Amino acid sequence: MFHCKITVTVFLICLVQFLYIAGTNGDEDYYKQPIKSNDFDVLIFTQHWPQTVCFVWKEGSTLHNCSFPEEHDEWTIHGIWPSQYHKMGPQFCNKSMPFNPAALQPIEQELEEKWIDIECGKTSTSLWRHEWEKHGTCAAVLEPLNSEIKFFRTGLDLLNRYDMKDVLAKANITPGQTYSMTTIFDAINHVLGKRGVLICRKNKNTGESYIFEIRICFEKNMELTNCDGVYGYPTNCDSSVIYPGEVPQRYNVIQA
Repeated sequence: MFHCKITVTVFLICLVQFLYIAGTNGDEDYYKQPIKSNDFDVLIFTQHWPQTVCFVWKEGSTLHNCSFPEEHDEWTIHGIWPSQYHKMGPQFCNKSMPFNPAALQPIEQELEEKWIDIECGKTSTSLWRHEWEKHGTCAAVLEPLNSEIKFFRTGLDLLNRYDMKDVLAKANITPGQTYSMTTIFDAINHVLGKRGVLICRKNKNTGESYIFEIRICFEKNMELTNCDGVYGYPTNCDSSVIYPGEVPQRYNVIQA
């Protein structure tokens, strides 16, 4: 269970988080209800923090290595996820649209820096394949996202416009520091004018909570909107959150 100082903002966030945990018993399968079509309500644009992604990956095995973008203080793209409210998905919508790496050749170099597979390496297409087949084939019902090149280029454009490094920095939130969960959550809302989702991962040995992902939401016309009601809203973080400036443990990483 999480602990919060009682303020109005914290109370509301804690209440939603309590209802989420109580309703799901902490089990993501609660949201994995069958979706019979590729209909969705919003698009979730997810950026993740490489230092925490690497930490989680290395937790699985000390043999795991990580790759980082050239600038190690950059957020990278996880994906664009068509989503129904209170559910995960739809997913894997169109098997007739298989992933074609050659289609991304015009933007491949930029993808290798900004949509990097931290776990499998900068030149790996495994993350791109996964994101296209699982999410892109569902987003393709929208004209601006109806091809691989459009889908991935849109992700790059969204990162350029809504880079979480810049968003957080505008609220004086920088790597290597510890912040209250509400400070980070409120900063996203203040800078963007819309409510996002803050996702953390916990160090099982120390109990520390690390920033892992920030998700923001878009209408089907690509207008920024509140994330109220999407999976994971508003946060799974503890009241105190570390924005790690480096991988939280002394792991060896592959330098860019």
